[in-house]
Amino acid sequence: MIDPVTIGLAIQGVKLVVQGIKSAADEAKEAFDSINECVESGKTLAESISPVKKFFASAGKYETNRAQLEEAKVAQEEAIERGETVADHMSDAEYVMELMAIDRQIKQYYEDIKHIFIYHFQEAGMWEEFWQRMGKLRADREAKAEAKRRAETEKRLQEKAAAMKKIRERAKRIESIQLFATVVIIVALILGFSYGMFWLIQQGG
Repeated sequence: MIDPVTIGLAIQGVKLVVQGIKSAADEAKEAFDSINECVESGKTLAESISPVKKFFASAGKYETNRAQLEEAKVAQEEAIERGETVADHMSDAEYVMELMAIDRQIKQYYEDIKHIFIYHFQEAGMWEEFWQRMGKLRADREAKAEAKRRAETEKRLQEKAAAMKKIRERAKRIESIQLFATVVIIVALILGFSYGMFWLIQQGG
C-alpha cells in the first residue's frame, strides 16, 4: 500500500525524490573517497571505521530513497490517470537513465569496498559475516513488511465485505418494505373494490 507521504512526493514530482537519491549517492561517494584516503595512508579497519560507517549509512539512505522512488513513480502515474497535475513529471526514459547511472555507481562502490576489506584491511571473514547479518536483517524486515501488507490487505477485504453486507442488508430491508407496501396497496384496492361492489349492490337493492 502506498503511503500518503509517498503519494504527496509523487504529486510534487518524482524528480524531487530523485534529488534525495542523488544526495545520498553523493554522501556515499564522499565516504568512499575518505575510505580510499585511509587505505592510501595505511590505516587499519579500526582506524578507518568512521568513513566506513558513514558509507553504509549513506548507502542505507540511498536504498530507502530508492524504494520510495519506485513507489512514487507508480503513484505519479496513478495521479496522472486521475487527471491531477504533477510538477516536474519524469518520463520513463528519464527515470530509467537516472536510476541506471546511480545504481551502477553504488554497486561499484560496494565491489571496491569488498576488495578493500579483503585485500587491504585483511578482513575477508568480517566482510562475509557482515553480509550474512545484513541479509538476515533485510530478510526479516521484508518478511515483516510482507506480513504487514497482507494484514492491511486482509483488513481492507474485511472492511469491503462488511460494507457489502450492510448494502445487501439495506437492500433486503428496502425490498421487504416495498413488498409490504405493495401488499398493503393490493389489500387496500381489494377492500376498496369489495366495498364499492357492496355499495353498488346495496344501492340496487
